[in-house]
Amino acid sequence: MIGPVLPDNQWQAQSAEACDVSCFTIHWEEQRAFCPAGHASVRWSPSTDNRGQEMIDIQFSGQSCAACPQRARCTTARHGRRLSVRPKEQHLALQAARQFQASAAFQEHYNVRAGVEGTLSQGLRRCELRRARYIGVAKTHLQHVLTAAALNLVRVAHWLEDPRFAQTRRASFLHLVPEAA
Repeated sequence: MIGPVLPDNQWQAQSAEACDVSCFTIHWEEQRAFCPAGHASVRWSPSTDNRGQEMIDIQFSGQSCAACPQRARCTTARHGRRLSVRPKEQHLALQAARQFQASAAFQEHYNVRAGVEGTLSQGLRRCELRRARYIGVAKTHLQHVLTAAALNLVRVAHWLEDPRFAQTRRASFLHLVPEAA
C-alpha cells in the first residue's frame, strides 16, 4: 500500500535550518538521545498520546540547552528541548517512510494511486457506489461491472468532446497589481 504519511508538524520540521527529530541520535537500548550539538538527554519516560498509543518522552537538560549555541535552531522552551517519539520500530518505519515520500520513486507510485482514487471518486459521485441496489453477490457484482462500463463510456465521451477549460478567475484586487514581466 502506497500513501503519504502524516508530516511532522513541529516548527523545527517546517524550517530547513532547524533541528527536527531526524537530527537527533537515539540509542534505543541505552534509552538515551543525543542532540545535534552532542548533549545527552536527561529523562526517558514511556507515556501515551491522547489516543492511547505508546509514546516515549525524551527531555534534555535546561542548563545544557540554555548554553547551547544551536538553541535558536532547536527550541524556544525555557526548560530544555523535549521530544516525543513512537517506540523504536514505529519510529524507524515512520522516518523511513518520510524519507521515501520525498523521493521521485514515491511520486511515480503515488501518481498511479491518485488515478485510481480519481476513478473511485467519480464512481461515488456519479453512480452512488456506496450502496448496492441489489441483494446477493452475483447481482452486486453485475452492478459493479455495469457501473465500471458506464464510467468508461462517460470518460470516452468526455475525451471525444475535447473540452477547453475556462481560465481561472482573478480576484478584483489583483487587477490593481501590475503583472510581473
